[in-house]
Amino acid sequence: TTEAAVAMDVHVGACSDPKEVPGLAHFTEHMLFLGTKQYPQENSFEAFLSNNGGSSNAFTDSENTVYYFDMEGEAKNKLSEGLKRFGSFFSDPLFTEAATGRELNAIESENKKNLQSDTFRLYQIAKSRANSDHPFSKFFTGNRFTLLDETAAKGINLREQLIEFYKSHYSANQMALAIVAPQSIDELKSMAIEAFSAIPNNNVDKPELAWAGIAPFGGNSVVPSFGYAVEIVPVQDLRQIILEWPVQYSSQQKLEEERLYKTSVYVAHLLGHEGPRSLLSYLKR
Repeated sequence: TTEAAVAMDVHVGACSDPKEVPGLAHFTEHMLFLGTKQYPQENSFEAFLSNNGGSSNAFTDSENTVYYFDMEGEAKNKLSEGLKRFGSFFSDPLFTEAATGRELNAIESENKKNLQSDTFRLYQIAKSRANSDHPFSKFFTGNRFTLLDETAAKGINLREQLIEFYKSHYSANQMALAIVAPQSIDELKSMAIEAFSAIPNNNVDKPELAWAGIAPFGGNSVVPSFGYAVEIVPVQDLRQIILEWPVQYSSQQKLEEERLYKTSVYVAHLLGHEGPRSLLSYLKR
């Protein structure tokens, strides 16, 4: 294939939002696309990708934020430029006042869309069952109220919060880069070094250390974590039963082992099997 694809995982997510600014990690994700010192025009990256058969996107998870793009990769000079543009997201984002104000509208629009999504509504209920002292219980998406109105009322400068969050968490030692392209490994390595070596390495700690030892479920929760069935009125015409088993690991090593062996996936396959004598075949009787 002549296509190239690139992804950067930054090991920080919405669990690291300051308590006073719900949605800050997600807002930071949006802002990195809106101009850098080397490429200050807000839409220049998207325009470049559009001219080279590409596209980009990103998402903010609880402990990670992932940025990615694809483009026609056969022309080495174009791919090299794409990598440099992308790399500047993580070394020199501008966070301009003008873009900060405008991008709040995009966050607000995204949240309003989520309000009518049963998937997001169920997710927020699940977070309400989490321990309120654990960051999983936070409101991850953010909206105009949490990012602008509440911060203004508390005398918090939103742009300063963005810059502080970036400086505190966007460090090379907490990032992982993946590149797939037609060029040789040596060529890709050379281009990657040129494009990403300016990213500061502040040797920051893993974000999850901040809530180590805090149980994610049980304790102080808005909705009881265990022993209760929650009935939800859906937006769409849905009929579902959802059973959840929170799995807590005794150590980071146990978590890494689970990611390798995927025992939970094996159990889920057994429960989700739809063949003869399966749970589904029994429920259909």
